Order: sequence, then C-alpha cells, then structure tokens
Amino acid sequence: MHIDEQYKENATVKSACHKVARKMTQSTAGKWGSPGQKCDAPFELAEQTLGWISKEWLDKLDFVIWTGDNAKKRKDVYGLNQRTTDLMLDTFKDIPVIPSFGNNDVFPHNQMGGPDKDGDLLDFYGTLWNHWIPHSQRSTFRQGGYFMIQVTPNMYVISLNTMYFYNKNKAVQNCNRASSPAHIQLKWLERQLSMARMKNAKIYVTGHVPPSPRDYRNSCLSQFMRIASDYTDVILGHFFAHLNMDHFLIFDGKRQEISTQRDISAYTDWLYSMYQSIDINFISPPPLVVIQVAPSILPVYYPTFRIYQYEVNQTDRLGHLLGYAQYYSNLTKWNSHDHLEYELEYTTQDAYHMPDLSVASYYNLAKAMTINFTDYDDDDDDGDSIVY
Repeated sequence: MHIDEQYKENATVKSACHKVARKMTQSTAGKWGSPGQKCDAPFELAEQTLGWISKEWLDKLDFVIWTGDNAKKRKDVYGLNQRTTDLMLDTFKDIPVIPSFGNNDVFPHNQMGGPDKDGDLLDFYGTLWNHWIPHSQRSTFRQGGYFMIQVTPNMYVISLNTMYFYNKNKAVQNCNRASSPAHIQLKWLERQLSMARMKNAKIYVTGHVPPSPRDYRNSCLSQFMRIASDYTDVILGHFFAHLNMDHFLIFDGKRQEISTQRDISAYTDWLYSMYQSIDINFISPPPLVVIQVAPSILPVYYPTFRIYQYEVNQTDRLGHLLGYAQYYSNLTKWNSHDHLEYELEYTTQDAYHMPDLSVASYYNLAKAMTINFTDYDDDDDDGDSIVY
C-alpha cells in the first residue's frame, strides 16, 4: 500500500506530497492520492479501499493475499505496519490473511538478516501477525519470516520471505551457502512441496519481490525456478508484487537477461522479449512457470486490486485458477469527492479471452501480445521509475 502518514492534501508533488503549497498549482497532491506522481499513499486511501472491499466483497472472500510494502521507507515503518495491520484485522476479522515482507517494511529498507542478526525484527512481525500465522508455523516464522497456512481443505498458501533472495539485500549471503537464510528457506520450501505432493495437496506461493534476473541473486533465481519447475503439479499459482505494474512473467528454463535500468519502457521491452522467446516445446517437459505480478494500492498508477476465482467443486481440479477480476479507483475523478469508489477494470475472460489461468492460457496470451509488438522509440523513454 506504500502508506505515508506525512502525505498532505494540496502539498507540492516536488516535496513528495509533504509540504503544502503556498499557492495553488496544478502539481499539488490530491485528497486520496496523486496519480502519475512519485508520492506514496495517504492512510485515508487504505481506509477507503478496505472499506469498499468490506462493503462489496467481505462475505464472498475465502482468504486474502497481502504482499507487503505497507509503509513508506522511513524509521517509522514498524509503527505504521502496526496501524495498517490493525486496519486489516478490523476489516477482515476471521478471514485468513497471508502477509509477506516487503522491502519497505524494514529499516533500513532492503536490508534484512536472519534470526541471528534480525531476531528482534522477526519477533516483532511474528507478534504483529500472530492472528494469521498458525501456531504450528510460528517457530518457522521466527527463523526466517516465512510460513504455510491451510486456507481450504487440501489447499495451502506458502508465504515466502523474498527479502532473502533480493539482490539489494546485503544482510544475507547467496543461496549457495548452506548457512544462508536464503538457502535454508529454499530447503524448507522444497520439503513443504514434497509433503504436499505425498498428500495430493495443492499450493499457492506468494511473496513480495517476484523471481526474475532483475531482482534475485543468480543462485536464488536458478534454485527457486528449479523447485517451481519440479513441482508444477503441486503449485497452482505464484502471486507476487513489488513492481506496482499489472503484468506476468513466464519462464521456460532458459537464461533470461535483463537490463538493470529501472524505467517502464526498458522493462516492458524485456517482458515482450521474454514472451517472444518462450518455446512451446518447454510446456512439458520441462514445464513453463508463470509468475503473476499484481498492481498495488499506489496512487501513481491508480490504486488497484484483484479478486481471484478458483475451482473448489471438482476434486481433480481443486485449486485451479479460473480467472480474476481487477478493480481500480479513478483518483482523478474521486479526488474531488469526500469518498471514493472502485470499479471493474477488466476480467481475464473478457479482456484476454482466457478460459482459465493455466500455463497454457498464459502461453497463448503471451504469444498473442507479441504479434503486433514493436519496440518503443527511445525518444519516448521518460525514465519513470517503476519501483519505490
């Protein structure tokens, strides 16, 4: 959600929406947020968003995936996470919520060690999220900030601590070191998936930073993708965030290179290159892996969230993702009102004609997207940052 308690309506966007302008200009902060500007979200946007979800969807939800980055990167991230967690608890009550660490949920941001270095931090969040972490998983969480929860019969969600894979986190070693929290987490993940396979259970995997050569250490990306490829019969969905943009990644086991530039055009070019290079022969074997990257409650691109549907009636297809509906709030409109509403942006069936969210459906979508694609002209590259 990228909440900023210092956000002020009518502040200048040049001050990160912190300092009120002496005279009104076009570049001032809106009531609920500032679309197209590098300002974070006012707390009131989170309140309005969760209020709308509560009004429209609360009685229809089975569980909630909460992918992190709840606070602006300041020293007060812990107090703000406490406040945000209280709001989530008040909204969803006994509905399971699956939280995960964002790189801005720790201070200094991007830096998080194992229990020997950051035991107090793990204890803090273990207590903060105690309502949602199963009792049997609390010791696991305090060892690394990851856990597993059962959400429906024979269906589980694994929340990973992707901070340990993140290449900007200098507090841990790479995934090849047996003593590294990153390596230990991957071993734990593989054990959970192996046990799920023996029980014929299904798993969704979630975390903050999506696996890609852009953001993961090489050793962590290769090991994570090996595990994901080995357990495509168990893992029915990967749900990540961090980039604030609506997109998906698709891997076929081949090396994917990416520019380290952090602007929209360069990243989009890389996505299309990825989609173009995927080989149909890699569907099986080895299987493709699809990583869904959801947008966020961040004003810069309009606040957005998704409602997923999954199979619960057919035992042999339990947990298979059927589609999602994406909702957004047009802040340009609602900034002149005393409340805001969300509206349907699209559904995967109507917008992309996807019969479901299977790997085959995503493969077909990726190929359809590349048919008429041409590279963006370099002169149009505005260099806007996509990561906060």
